[in-house]
Amino acid sequence: MVFFLQILCILGLVSCGFFARRRGLLSAPGTNDLAGIALTLTYPALIFVSITQLTFTDLRANLALPLLVMTIALAGFGLGLAAVRFLGRVPADTARAFLFHCLINNYSFLPLPLVLFRYGDRGVALLIFSSIGYELVLWTLGVMLFTRAERKRDRLKSLFSPPFIALLAGLTAVAARDLLPLPVPSAGWALARETLVSGLKTLGAATIAISMLVAGSRFAVMKFETMLGWRIWLVSAIRLVAVPLVMIPILGLIPLDPIARGILCIIAVMPSAMVSVLFSERYGGDTDFIAGALLLTHLWALVTVPLFLAWAI
Repeated sequence: MVFFLQILCILGLVSCGFFARRRGLLSAPGTNDLAGIALTLTYPALIFVSITQLTFTDLRANLALPLLVMTIALAGFGLGLAAVRFLGRVPADTARAFLFHCLINNYSFLPLPLVLFRYGDRGVALLIFSSIGYELVLWTLGVMLFTRAERKRDRLKSLFSPPFIALLAGLTAVAARDLLPLPVPSAGWALARETLVSGLKTLGAATIAISMLVAGSRFAVMKFETMLGWRIWLVSAIRLVAVPLVMIPILGLIPLDPIARGILCIIAVMPSAMVSVLFSERYGGDTDFIAGALLLTHLWALVTVPLFLAWAI
């Protein structure tokens, strides 16, 4: 029931972007600008604040979590590579969009209420830490799927985007804070730091809302026939059925803390990531395919996710 209501909430937020585009409040250039703001400002802030809420002990004790999350992502990518040859003659942008949906699913926003409801604050902290695995995959392999740069130097430059830099900065800040013999901060410095963190948290919180507006704006100009294409149904089946069928039995064989295993199972069954439409708007790609698969996977997730979680947890 919690997940069902969360999906309905997301669709409601996405409808704001849909009506804004239909009413002329949001244009195509404006949609692209919103995606740029999210990837350049708000998303890096969200990443940095989330990572720095953890301690180095948390990172070291649960190192298997981001590694297994990367395994979930790469399992989807492997299944996508096996299926992409059957797509027929499609533009390269469509093939890249297909692979991106197979690679990256909704690994933070949608799992959050489920993890909080079942495992409490400790589960939320572990979920945030596990997302490092997806962030690393997203800002390396994910970026390379979308970038059209041909020179290796340009491809390498695209990897060092603001979110990836924020991830590295967050990990460095945690290591420096917990491992180096730093002096005790004065009251004034502590207040300044708390104010900065609060500001970054407020800025980062806008990422979800912007993602919804961008997705809704794309849905507003998407032809309904796009969602009926068999290629979109294929990537949805890979994302919502094939990946859970592969990963849930594997996770059951690995000796893990029950909370960690439950979190990983929740991540494995999630639909496509909202960030996919931001990537398509910012870096170029088959945005109609991205938006169609994004909408279809969230609709079908109302059925598949409760069924798989009832089996896995």
